[in-house]
Amino acid sequence: MNEREDMNRTTTEPQPVATAAAGPGDGELVHLDPDYGEPRELGYDATVPRGLVHRNAVSEVFATDSRQTAENTFEVAAQLPRGHVMLETPAYDLPLLLEACRQTGVLISHRHLDVPMDRAFIMRGMSLHVGDLDGLRQGPEPARAMVRTEADLYRNRAGRLRGYDFRGDVFINGAEVAKATGALIFVSRPAYQALRTKGRDALDWSAAAAPRPVPAPPAVVGRRDPRNVVITDPVQRGDHGWRATVVPDHGHPHLFDHPLDHLPGNLLIEAARQVAVAAAARSAGLDPATLVPVSVEASFSSFCENDLPSTVEADLAPFRSDERFGPVVGVDVRVNQQGTTNSTFRIEVAQWA
Repeated sequence: MNEREDMNRTTTEPQPVATAAAGPGDGELVHLDPDYGEPRELGYDATVPRGLVHRNAVSEVFATDSRQTAENTFEVAAQLPRGHVMLETPAYDLPLLLEACRQTGVLISHRHLDVPMDRAFIMRGMSLHVGDLDGLRQGPEPARAMVRTEADLYRNRAGRLRGYDFRGDVFINGAEVAKATGALIFVSRPAYQALRTKGRDALDWSAAAAPRPVPAPPAVVGRRDPRNVVITDPVQRGDHGWRATVVPDHGHPHLFDHPLDHLPGNLLIEAARQVAVAAAARSAGLDPATLVPVSVEASFSSFCENDLPSTVEADLAPFRSDERFGPVVGVDVRVNQQGTTNSTFRIEVAQWA
């Protein structure tokens, strides 16, 4: 596996202010569970330091605790808020579940695998497959989530940890609701900057002056809050294809919790979700508000630049019947920028009242 090629993915960056809060002394991290064979209850009373999950706003921190249960096996507790800006349905939706899984991967890296705080994290891919939609319904109290995950570590020839793939089960209030996977790599800050400079130098920046397009009406993409719309109104191309332009809001409190030099993975997943919902609704005459993604598989092959236009394209498969969810449609989505596909997604959308 070529290390330079593996670095070319979407990334999440820790904030400098977090280093001192993350560990003792000069910011070096310690392994917190040396005796991981000892059982210990996960806590939900307070969130972990925000730097350990690469968030700026304390309100964006879901993770509350973690523990190692066996070699390369971990559990992370999280509280899912009921008043989050991205939460617009009676159920905990895709953005919150994926963010809980992302925070799981980052927290494990720093707290249990001793990845230094000055590393740049690059997410190569994520997936989430819901098994129980009813288990995602909001209750009278914030949900107690837990992600139980196993990590497959990979190291360079010198033995340094380069990253890992993880797979896990997602529980809400004790019941399993989904399965998730992810793939992370870590690079030094100089290596990251060199990578980004090389990539940006190869692009045509004359398009950077393009005007910002108008976002789609929220109802078209299954949203209520205009702040959460990240694409234009999709237009049909061919019999089963749809196309829209990505419209990032760099002031969004969740999607841009802190400044980034590229479009973050959670925004690209949300763009893919919105075009999938809009395309499924229009192709079958459905109400977008009744459509919910029940699975997403995301792969990030290169960075998508903040300041250049990008498009999202969707191709629908025929609807099929699923014994758990009823009618389900698969949607293949691509995010493109200057003729290059930066990321691909496979999303399954179900109709759920």
